[in-house]
Amino acid sequence: MRAERKRNIEVPDEDIMAFDMAFANRMKSLRDERGLKRDWVARQLGVHYNTLKNWELGKSHPGTRELLALGQIYHVPPTEFLKIQ
Repeated sequence: MRAERKRNIEVPDEDIMAFDMAFANRMKSLRDERGLKRDWVARQLGVHYNTLKNWELGKSHPGTRELLALGQIYHVPPTEFLKIQ
C-alpha cells in the first residue's frame, strides 16, 4: 500500500468545490451563449451526452484533449474556461 504524501500547501475542499462549480458553469454558459445543443457538442467531441452533462454539472472534468476541442467548437482559447466570475 502506498503512503500518502504530505502536501506543503493545503487547499480547502470548499475552495476546490467552488472552483469546480464555477468552471462547470462557465463551460455551460459558453455553450448556451452560442445556442448549441448539448447532444450536438457531445457528438462533435466523440463523448456521450451524459459525459458532457457531468462536466457542466461539475461532477467530472474534461481532459486536455476535450478542453482544447471545446475551445475550437466555441471559438475561444482554452483559457476562456478559466475566466470565472
